Amino acid sequence: MRKLTGGGRSVVHLDGDVVYRRPTPATPAVHALLRHLAAAGFAGAPRLVGTGFATDGRETLTYVPGGFTHPGPWSLDGVTAVGALLRDLHDATADFRPPPDARWYDWHARGLGDGPRVISHCDAAPWNVVARDGLPVALIDWEFAGPTDELVAVAQAAWLHVKLHDDLVAAREGLPPLAERARQLRAFAEGYRLAAAGRHRLVETMIEFVVSEVAWEADDAGVTSPEVTAHPVALWGMAWRARAANFLVRHRRVLANALA
Repeated sequence: MRKLTGGGRSVVHLDGDVVYRRPTPATPAVHALLRHLAAAGFAGAPRLVGTGFATDGRETLTYVPGGFTHPGPWSLDGVTAVGALLRDLHDATADFRPPPDARWYDWHARGLGDGPRVISHCDAAPWNVVARDGLPVALIDWEFAGPTDELVAVAQAAWLHVKLHDDLVAAREGLPPLAERARQLRAFAEGYRLAAAGRHRLVETMIEFVVSEVAWEADDAGVTSPEVTAHPVALWGMAWRARAANFLVRHRRVLANALA
C-alpha cells in the first residue's frame, strides 16, 4: 500500500486498484451521489468498491489511472473537453435526490450566486481531473461535492482550468499569453454549452468566487490577527489566489469580449 499525493484534506493510500481514504461527515452523502452517477452511466467519477468502506472504516474507491496536465496548461481541445465533462456531470445529477439526512462539506461557495442550483463536484480543479492523452477522463477527490449555484461551479472550473493567473504564476507554469487564454475561456464555455446569459455573467462570477476563496483560505490558515504567522504553503495559496483576483479585475473586458 502506498500513499498518494493530493487527496484534498484526506490522507489517501492505494492498494492494487483500490483507493483508501479517511471519511468525513459528508462521506455518506458523497457515496449516495457516486452511486447515482454510476447508475446514470457517468464515466467521469470513481466507483465505490464493495460497500464503499473497508473494515477499518476508511472509504474504498476505484483507482482512475492516468495523469494530470497540472501545472501546465490544457490544449484548446483539452479545455473544451473539461467544459463538456462538467456539463455531463450536471446533466447526470439533474435527477439526483440527496438522502434526507445528507450532510455536505462546509464549502465557502455553497451559498454564492442566485441562479439555478445543481449538484456539482465543487473542487473541479486541474489537480482533481485525471487526463489521458491530453484529454480529461474523470474527476477525483469528491469531498467538497454537493449543491451549489450552477454558474458558480462553472466559474470555479473555468478560472482554474483556463488558468487565469497573473504573470508571475503564468511564468512559473509556462502558460500561454492572455489572448490565447481568452480563447480557451470561450472554448470552455462552448464545451459546457453555457447559455448567453451565463456567458455574460461568467467573468464577474469568477471574480466573486476568487475573492471568496481568498478569504476562506485565510480563515482556514487561521490568519485572524496580525500576530498570526501563516505557513508558507498557506501563504502562497492566499497569494496566488489574490493575484488571480487582481488579474481578473484588470482583464475583465478582454475576457468578457472573448465570451460575447
